[in-house]
Amino acid sequence: MKKLYYLISFVLLVVLSTNKSYSQSCSGTWTSTTNVCQNITIGNGTTGYIKVCLTVNNIPSGGGTSCSPGAACGTTGGGWTPRVNIQTSGGTTSTTWTGATPVGTCFYVPVQDGYAIIQGFCLTAGTQITYETVNACDNNICSGPVACTPCSSNSVCSAPCGSAQGFATTPSTPTVVANCQTTPFIPALAASSTNTFCYTLQATATSVNFNVVITSNCGSGNVTGLTWALYNSPSCGAPIQTGTLPNLTFNGLTVGNNYVFCYTFTVPSTCRHSQHCPYFVGATVLPITLSHFDAKYNPETNAVELDWATVSEINNEFFTVEKSVDGVTFEVVSIVKGAGNSSAFQDYNSLDEKPYIGTSYYRLKQTDFDGSFEYSNMVPVRVEKEISDVTIYPNPVSGNGTLSLNVLEKGITTIVIYDIAGRQVYSQQHNTNKGANTISLETNLFSNGMYFISVTNGTANENLKFIKE
Repeated sequence: MKKLYYLISFVLLVVLSTNKSYSQSCSGTWTSTTNVCQNITIGNGTTGYIKVCLTVNNIPSGGGTSCSPGAACGTTGGGWTPRVNIQTSGGTTSTTWTGATPVGTCFYVPVQDGYAIIQGFCLTAGTQITYETVNACDNNICSGPVACTPCSSNSVCSAPCGSAQGFATTPSTPTVVANCQTTPFIPALAASSTNTFCYTLQATATSVNFNVVITSNCGSGNVTGLTWALYNSPSCGAPIQTGTLPNLTFNGLTVGNNYVFCYTFTVPSTCRHSQHCPYFVGATVLPITLSHFDAKYNPETNAVELDWATVSEINNEFFTVEKSVDGVTFEVVSIVKGAGNSSAFQDYNSLDEKPYIGTSYYRLKQTDFDGSFEYSNMVPVRVEKEISDVTIYPNPVSGNGTLSLNVLEKGITTIVIYDIAGRQVYSQQHNTNKGANTISLETNLFSNGMYFISVTNGTANENLKFIKE
């Protein structure tokens, strides 16, 4: 069956059967037999959603007075139309498929106990349905929990959903659907609900047009009351342009600048939305949309902890964590594999176990599969030594000397002094407080000559020399 797609322009129309096929891992397949009543319980007991897809439709297109599903299907009498009901475990029918339902149609059954029911009325053999348990990001979770932070239907400029598709010229609807960067809405956007979605873009022209392919069961008129706003990114602030459904073009943009586009709409009272595939003409997508990039020194491990997250990724092969002492010349700390393509929240982390002392700068280099790359902003980190500013005075020492030092934390500092032959001539432990400390050294009885002093606090050690006269 040929699929039909429609775009929003001055009127938004229904889009049927645009669900993409998904790999079936930890899932099942049900095939009908010739029988008036068929029931199968599906799922694995994991709370979430059960994604049910019609892969082969052999449901008879007509009914018959001789077809009576009977008590096993909770019916009486005959004349039932052939159908498949997808039900919750409590027996509530969520959707019904007939001989006219397009192959490829999928439905998400919300469940609390991890189970749902496929119920067949008056079927012949050969209808095939696949199913799997998924979370709200359309990730299979049969084998265990999967991190999932779906885009909020009340997103804002400062926390956009990610990047929509970008094209130089107007694409065909099948192209948009085939490359859709968003996952289906799980659950579907409810009737009469008001929703806002925000997406990032980088202008490649001074005039940019927005559009979206909507999957719904609305029939005609997919939205009511659509408004939109365009913001500078990442500053957000007040919108720089606004509009409504009749005008989805924004002008006067600066080529190369980044923007955030937000659209707000209400789902009609008689239907619901299953998926949106937004796109821009005259803009390009940003390879990644960073939620944050942080670097923090941990004195307990003497390492810099780095973490970052993305709200979307497109063709992202890997991240390279880099550091620099001057913000100009960088070296590689680590390489972290990217998610490829994703519209869900992704968390990443890395560790620099050999940080520079003092202030250094960290950044991310994001590399696409085609080798193109871009850098994040730099994040400064200051690493303080456990022991610093160690001096002995006067130097040369004529009687007793004085040692001064700074320590990061209160603790015990060990001082050992060696003579020129390497013999240990002094060893003492001293309680030192956080910050500046002075310690008297009993060197008045030392013979004249050069000495070496070792100062240890925790894992840190400093060495210096002095002369006794």
